[in-house]
Amino acid sequence: MQFNETEVIDSCELAKRLNVPETWVRSRTNLKRTNDPIPHLRFGRYVRFSWGSDSMREWLERQSVCTNGQVIRRK
Repeated sequence: MQFNETEVIDSCELAKRLNVPETWVRSRTNLKRTNDPIPHLRFGRYVRFSWGSDSMREWLERQSVCTNGQVIRRK
């Protein structure tokens, strides 16, 4: 699948794609734990993510940092 296509995935799949723990993904959807939550969809108690969406792409870009720790882009 190319990144320009949108796919709805769960937190387990997003964690695999980002190579981070699933608990980290879940915590980053909570506004109380972060100022820039991962864009997500909520269906009752189920949280899903639009992989390939513009909002996900923009969020990923905002997370980019240089090797010296300075933020590349932050809106």
